[in-house]
Amino acid sequence: MSDLELVISDGIARLIINRPSRKNALSSEMWAEIPRLLKEASGVRALAVQSATAGVFSAGADINEYRENAGNSEWGFESQARIGRAFSALRAFEAPTFALVDGPCFGGGAGIASACDFRIATESATFAITPTKLGMLYPYEEMVHLVDLVGVTVAKRILYSGATFTASWALRVGFVDDVVADADLYKSFDARIADLAVVSAAAVRNTKKMFARITSGVRVEDEIARLAIVEALESADHLEGLNAFLERRQAKFSD
Repeated sequence: MSDLELVISDGIARLIINRPSRKNALSSEMWAEIPRLLKEASGVRALAVQSATAGVFSAGADINEYRENAGNSEWGFESQARIGRAFSALRAFEAPTFALVDGPCFGGGAGIASACDFRIATESATFAITPTKLGMLYPYEEMVHLVDLVGVTVAKRILYSGATFTASWALRVGFVDDVVADADLYKSFDARIADLAVVSAAAVRNTKKMFARITSGVRVEDEIARLAIVEALESADHLEGLNAFLERRQAKFSD
């Protein structure tokens, strides 16, 4: 198995981080690989980002690369851009995305988690976003997304201190949306997938596009939104959903 692998089964994609010798720290090559792998997952119902190793999600970006390039701002800018492209690809992924977090989730690993739609964490999961401890700044767009996720005051607390925080605190401030027993991580994900199995995948994908527009600042219905609503109303999935409801049966959507 490679350091980063995409596995697709029964319409569910899993992006698996497998570099236990480095606590799943992501190399430059791994960050660059994420957008390409996500393109290969097009058409799935959902995506999970997870570790191949129990008890560790990711230590973030490979600190050895930063040590080797210390003081080289050109390399640093390109590294942040590469990581930013990976985060953007996760946010733009067409289907719902889930980070399945077990154990430490630090730095860029926490960035991966926050780039997903949902974060399910085990009780033993821990989090930290640590650029200030390295004398660095968190990328601007990632600060924006962190503020959107947890609010400005909590984002300041996380970034000013770089301190490690627990899964229970992460749940309280909205950084994660579910905390489960360590043994129940994948069972909880399966339950969330079961919820998605009974709805129109096309409707979910288009709803996700609308959420992306809302969070980008489009707060009033415009022509793009109206067109999306019309297309949904004219779709085969809408007709099937209506018929299934009236006939009191499970809908059989197109995908």
